Amino acid sequence: MRAAGAADFFLSVGTSLQVYPVAGAVDIARSAGAKVVIINAEPTPFDAMADAVFHDSISEVLPRLCS
Repeated sequence: MRAAGAADFFLSVGTSLQVYPVAGAVDIARSAGAKVVIINAEPTPFDAMADAVFHDSISEVLPRLCS
């Protein structure tokens, strides 16, 4: 959780973000000013607060983000 509080960028990949304490890392990162990007096939409770959300296949989105 300390890393989330010090992050400039928070990438959530393949999780529904419904299980704590990990789901709380999104709030911590966002509160610290980090940009939040979520990649998950289904919507998450944090989609509205994210800077970008991808509801596509991880194997398709990650290579595009990394290039």
